[in-house]
Amino acid sequence: MESLVTPALLLPAAISLGLIAYHLASGGPEVVRPLLASRELPLDVVYTLYLCWHIVTIVLTASLVAYLAAAIDQGFRPYALAATVIAGALTLLSFAVVVWKRQKHQEMPQWVVFLLLTISGAWALS
Repeated sequence: MESLVTPALLLPAAISLGLIAYHLASGGPEVVRPLLASRELPLDVVYTLYLCWHIVTIVLTASLVAYLAAAIDQGFRPYALAATVIAGALTLLSFAVVVWKRQKHQEMPQWVVFLLLTISGAWALS
């Protein structure tokens, strides 16, 4: 197993960590609590959205682990590449939904942070 620290991969790792912190600190009070308290949506919709929030947490955490592992050991670069591709896909999906549903970019800025993660991951892997 080849070991060589790649400092550039620490940038997307740090961005992933920041996104996790923001997602948990802001998403809990601003999204999850009101969602779970909602009486306007059917419970199956509430719990499906709650599951989606947790899926985002898992994806961000997996990205952090992939970038950190790749920074420490070159053998994990394919995982960092996968994290970058997934971030790119989330960028496109998030942007498409904003445009398709005519939302305001300021209110739905997820595509911007996923784009930042995608660009930093691509740069670090190049």
